[in-house]
Amino acid sequence: MKKSILFIYVVLLTSCHTTSYVHDYESTPYGIEYEEGKWLLNEINSPESIKSKVTKIAHENFYKHLGDKLKKAEDLKNISLSHVPMKPEKMFLERAKKESGFDYLINIKCSSSKNEIGGLKIGQTYRKRKNVAESILEVYDLNTLEIIYSRKVIGQVSVDENDNEDFSFVKSSSGIMISCLKRIIKKIN
Repeated sequence: MKKSILFIYVVLLTSCHTTSYVHDYESTPYGIEYEEGKWLLNEINSPESIKSKVTKIAHENFYKHLGDKLKKAEDLKNISLSHVPMKPEKMFLERAKKESGFDYLINIKCSSSKNEIGGLKIGQTYRKRKNVAESILEVYDLNTLEIIYSRKVIGQVSVDENDNEDFSFVKSSSGIMISCLKRIIKKIN
């Protein structure tokens, strides 16, 4: 019994491709000072398949620091917040302040640029394949209309055509997006 568990563990360990992560060099080098005021977690721009998971991760982690000062835009029925893009013009921030009445806005985007490998690779690979995804988190002060925090993390895993493993585990682009967001939040804390 112990030998079979050890064998399965070794097979799983040796058949995994590791994902590499890079923090964007233009990211804010410091964390967030959780000031007084009301904070709004905007609806997260991500694929529907992971939206609830990344919303839960973001909300739980910001709630630890802000408590009841944090609200989710999707929970507020009386606010119809217009779409706020990443790196918005001041006009968008002015409108967000006017529509919401909040002091700070947390904007998150998770996206995938390549999704060429599933979570499980079976068989020979005849060309290089990649899963590449990123997460971006920005915090805006709606009173000064300035960005006070910005961080972007990019994750990538690749399988070369020379990879002769017939069976291996690979992190999906959805999993990479979630891990990128977790890395951003870890850097904030």
